[in-house]
Formats: sequence, structure tokens, C-alpha cells
Amino acid sequence: MAMITTLSCTTRKVHPIQTTLPQEKIRDIKIGDTVKITTYSGEQYKFKVDRITKEAIEGEGNIIPLVEIEKVKKVRFTGRRIAAALGIIALLALLVWLGSNSESQADGSYTQSGAAK
Repeated sequence: MAMITTLSCTTRKVHPIQTTLPQEKIRDIKIGDTVKITTYSGEQYKFKVDRITKEAIEGEGNIIPLVEIEKVKKVRFTGRRIAAALGIIALLALLVWLGSNSESQADGSYTQSGAAK
């Protein structure tokens, strides 16, 4: 007796199930915050929030309906970014200072003691 086994392959597409109310996704977002939003269709937006209504979040010409939002992330400056910016400013200030000192020494108008010739 022979046994015949049939294998079949089905493809499943996962559809997100909304388990939270749309307003709960943006409860920590305030006007003036910079947000990064991903919609269920995969579109991504990054903008400063100008207005929040019961139906949408708006900013910089974007109007995103709350029911279409999959993820919302508030964009914040991290300590690293602030430290890097301060480091760059300090480096530029040092370069300007060194440049101005080398010019005054190159023209020979000052002696080593700083008195004029």
C-alpha cells in the first residue's frame, strides 16, 4: 500500500490589529515637539508638531490621521549630540584664537615680551 503525502504552502499576510485608541499613541506628544511617525503603509515622516486634533497630528505641511499611525517617536537631542556640538564650537573658537595670534606674531609688530618694537 502506497501513501501519498501532499504538501501545500500558504502565504499569510499579517494585518496589524489596533489594540490601543489612536489618541493613546500620541498622548506624550505636545505642540513644538519634533516627531518621527511611521504609518501602517510604511511611510515615514519627521516634523515639528504644529497642531494636534482628535483626528490628526499636523506639522510642516503634513497632516497624518491618527488611525493611520503605527509608530510615533519623539525626537530628542541626546547628551552625545550636545557634547559633540559643544566640542565643535570649542574647536572652532580655538582655531580662530590660534589664527589671530599667529597673524600678530607674523607681522613682527610684537616682541616676545609683548611690547611693541
